[in-house]
Amino acid sequence: MAPFLRYALCSLLFAIPSLRSVNAAENATASSLTVTPDVTSSMNFAASKWIWNSATATANTFVGLRKSFTPPEGKALIAAEIIFTVYTSLTFYVNGVEIGTGNGPASRPSFARRFCVDLLPSFNVFAFNASTVISGADEGGLIATILLTYSDGTTDTLVTDSSWRVKSGIPLGFEQPSFDDTTWPVATVIGSYAAGAWADVIVNIPADPPVLGLEHTQWIWTDVVPASGTVPAGSRAFRRTFTPAPGQVPGTATILIAADNAYTLYVNGVSIGSGTSFKIAQRYTVNFASAPSEVVLAVLATNTVASVAGLLVAMELNMVPAGRINCTAGVFVLSDNGWKSTKDLIPAGFEQPGFDDSTWPAVVAEVTYPAAPWGTVTIAVPSPPVTI
Repeated sequence: MAPFLRYALCSLLFAIPSLRSVNAAENATASSLTVTPDVTSSMNFAASKWIWNSATATANTFVGLRKSFTPPEGKALIAAEIIFTVYTSLTFYVNGVEIGTGNGPASRPSFARRFCVDLLPSFNVFAFNASTVISGADEGGLIATILLTYSDGTTDTLVTDSSWRVKSGIPLGFEQPSFDDTTWPVATVIGSYAAGAWADVIVNIPADPPVLGLEHTQWIWTDVVPASGTVPAGSRAFRRTFTPAPGQVPGTATILIAADNAYTLYVNGVSIGSGTSFKIAQRYTVNFASAPSEVVLAVLATNTVASVAGLLVAMELNMVPAGRINCTAGVFVLSDNGWKSTKDLIPAGFEQPGFDDSTWPAVVAEVTYPAAPWGTVTIAVPSPPVTI
């Protein structure tokens, strides 16, 4: 079984704008959206390899991956734009500083993270602390592309390949520039991008303008879904909080959402829109006027009669790196078991960023889109942007 399909099954077992409603005009003009990953991205994984410490991965063992780079004589580095994804989770460092994680959405490798970071003029180190949840062949893997920019405006590109240093079991301080990795083995190339065992892992890369679809998104509901799938009528509150990495400022969020049977969507406490058909997903654009420290998606979803019930959400969040221009940073946030929900009475203020949802249980991931009983969802004509 291909890696992504295996992990999707594992995810289920271990369960990750004007204000307007859907109307007849939207339904009439709605159209299906076909997403072709990488098309609008200035970066891709075409030349990159999936690498690991060996061809056979060991579950829950931390693997260190490092790449150092010194520019050619007469060149001075200023910044890097980095895309990566992992099978299944990691923490990413540049010159010893933690930049972010790569374990979402739901640790699925079909979605890349994208960062913009400042570099030192000369020697720089890129490091990953990675792990996988399943042992076996093709069960672990990292793929990355790093676009380096020099002070004169020229660029170089680094890709994951057999020149990287990789070690199972990570020594203290492995992410620091001063760490000596010369005794570490070189990486094992376990596959080419979109080839062989990795052929079904076509990676969606945050882009500007965004490219967003519902592929691999999961229909979710509260933590109690009867085996029959029949859920009592009533409303439920759902929340998902995303905290950007340091220096990554949320700029624009593109959101696709549908619910069986109805929903109202809030972003950072502001009502964005609503819908009443699980066969139609609304598309909203939210522009952030300020610089929020977190982005909170909150949804009030209603099952109008005792029946199957579900919520489907996909968000692509573009960020504006502090002090950087012409550099895209972004992340995908999907409906999965990283969301929280409550079956109790809807508490006042549940949609606000400061609301404490720490006691709320994780949702249940019911099926992965476009599986039954919901099947394919049509994406409506985009709503006008909302600024909050």
